[in-house]
Amino acid sequence: MSIHPETQASSAFEAAFADLLRLAPGPIFPRARQLYFRKYALEGQGQGQDGPFHTHLLAELVEEAEGLEQGGYRVRAVSFAVVYWDGAPASTAPDFAGYLGERWALVAPDLTPEPDLWFRGEGQYARFSAPAQSSSAS
Repeated sequence: MSIHPETQASSAFEAAFADLLRLAPGPIFPRARQLYFRKYALEGQGQGQDGPFHTHLLAELVEEAEGLEQGGYRVRAVSFAVVYWDGAPASTAPDFAGYLGERWALVAPDLTPEPDLWFRGEGQYARFSAPAQSSSAS
């Protein structure tokens, strides 16, 4: 049985999304949760996060999930951000699309560079959407 690189990377993206949500504060703490998503990337801490690009959850939709044990909830990603963190403003536009393709095998036709900086006055970023969802028990 062979695994297509796109499927493997897509699975890696979904697994990273699930891992990020598993460690995040619960939806009952929206401000803490939003700050967590601004600080921590899908690439995780330490592993694979050495380069200048990081992928963050930008917006989510949290729904109570019918049929989940113990009154769980479902999270659907609305949008993500790919952030260029190099410590200094880039002299040329960062290759956001190239990074998403190489790291996650994602093609983001709606990839849109944002004029604002990501967090605390640093980090050029672009917004994009990608299908991702996770379910959790409360």
